[in-house]
Amino acid sequence: MDIIKKLNELRLERNMSVYRLAELSGVNQSTLANTFSRGTVPSLKNLELLCNTLGVSLSQFFADDETPMPLSPNERKLIQNYRKLPEQLKTAVSNIINTVPELRN
Repeated sequence: MDIIKKLNELRLERNMSVYRLAELSGVNQSTLANTFSRGTVPSLKNLELLCNTLGVSLSQFFADDETPMPLSPNERKLIQNYRKLPEQLKTAVSNIINTVPELRN
């Protein structure tokens, strides 16, 4: 897997400049510029920061068989809250969502 190529693809898909990605992720701009221009592979810590900013988890980033699915802050919060629910309520929420006609396959 070409880590730098994949990072660049995700960045471009989101119409994000290197400067903006650096600003939002907290990764030093010169470090990020070196990543894209010189092929310097980012540290795991920086890669995680970049992935979070791009809306993908590290596991999604490295998964070859899954298309990364970016999550909005609201979607992340929804998932976090869902995971806190007892199983009975998770089932109820799933049942409600599955009854929405527009979401049926």
